[in-house]
Amino acid sequence: MFFKTSDMQNKKYILLLPVLVLLYTACQRNNVYENYKSIDGEKWCRENVIEFETVLPDSGKYIVNLCLRHTTDYEMANLWCFVSTRSLLAKELKDTINMKVAEPDGRWLGDGNTVKTLRQPLVKNPVVLPKGNVVFRIEQDMRVECLQGVKDIGLEILKVTD
Repeated sequence: MFFKTSDMQNKKYILLLPVLVLLYTACQRNNVYENYKSIDGEKWCRENVIEFETVLPDSGKYIVNLCLRHTTDYEMANLWCFVSTRSLLAKELKDTINMKVAEPDGRWLGDGNTVKTLRQPLVKNPVVLPKGNVVFRIEQDMRVECLQGVKDIGLEILKVTD
């Protein structure tokens, strides 16, 4: 059996549709780049520098986030990393990140159950980046030579809109 709706209800839905589409597009993030690199054996050693080669559509201000996916085998409460760039700009970006991974009582931060995902903005955000090729280098700088339980390291770049 089909339910019949009045013409008035149909008009309400037709008027509501453009509003929903507008809200959906307004809430979209301005992601320019997002990528993760898997860590072999879920063991990130200091000599394993992660590089992301990006092509930015415009020069301007960007928000850059360092991303981490780790398992419950990760033994630290934080993760120190060096982030740097190489590009056509004479001045390269250098930043040091201290990503908080767990609370002092041991509760994990981030999304997920057995694999946790965290995002940490650079300290210097927003940063000015040039149009074209920009290479991001990420190095772990913990006192431990190799970190167990690191599944993926990622990079997310969002364009700042005025």
